[in-house]
Amino acid sequence: MLRLRTAHRSVAMTTAALALAGGATIGLGGATGAQAAVRPATCTWINIGTPGNYTLNGVYAGQVEQQYNGCGTARAHWQWSTAYRTAHPNARVTVSVESWTVPVVSDTPRTQYASASADAYSYGADIHSANPDEWFADAAVIGDDGATCRYSAGGSVHAYANGSEIVAASPSSC
Repeated sequence: MLRLRTAHRSVAMTTAALALAGGATIGLGGATGAQAAVRPATCTWINIGTPGNYTLNGVYAGQVEQQYNGCGTARAHWQWSTAYRTAHPNARVTVSVESWTVPVVSDTPRTQYASASADAYSYGADIHSANPDEWFADAAVIGDDGATCRYSAGGSVHAYANGSEIVAASPSSC
C-alpha cells in the first residue's frame, strides 16, 4: 500500500510541476499504461538557427533570423542596427520566410515591408506547407538614398523534420 501511495504522489507531483512549468496537460492512458501528451500552453516565438547580417554601403544595417512559434508557424525577424537607423532614418526593409527546396503556392503572404520600427517581421508560414519542411529567413534593405544590394541576406536554413541547420547563414555586403 505504501508503494502505491508513493507512486500516486510521484505522478501528482510530476503533473503539478509540468502544469506550473508551462500549462502542460497530462493524459493517462488506459490499457497501454501511462502515456503523457504535452502541448504548449501558448505559441511563443523563439529564434531558430543563425542570423544573416546585412551591410549596405560599408555600414552594418542589421540582421535577419528565422523564428518559430512552437505551433507550426515560421516567420522572418529583422532587427535594425541602431547606428544605421540613426544615420539612415528613411531606409526600408523587406523580410520574408521562404521554403528552401520547393516553391510554395499559398494564399498567405510571407513577405512584409517595414521601415518605422527597430524590428520587422514577415507574415507567418505553415512549416508543413513545403515538403521537405526546410525554411529560411530573408531580408533586402533599401537605403534612404535608394541604394540596394544585389543579394539579400539570409538566415541559416532550418530542417524542421530533424531540427538541423542544413545550410549556413548567408550575409550580404555591398
